[in-house]
Amino acid sequence: MKDVRAGWTLGGGIEGAFGGWSAKVEYLYIDLGKLEQTVALPLAGVTATFNSRVTDNIVRVGLNYKWGGYGY
Repeated sequence: MKDVRAGWTLGGGIEGAFGGWSAKVEYLYIDLGKLEQTVALPLAGVTATFNSRVTDNIVRVGLNYKWGGYGY
């Protein structure tokens, strides 16, 4: 099944520097809306509809090193 979903994302993060290093953490909440799908079995005379909401949570953690000095 090929499907294009549109939705929204809300998130935040923080990054701190120390020496030539920095560390960061980021959180994202993604909501792609509702999904409805109907499945039919014509030979059995059965039709079923499924509803769901498409969401996801993402947490990213990172550690960076800056080559060539501090520069922050």
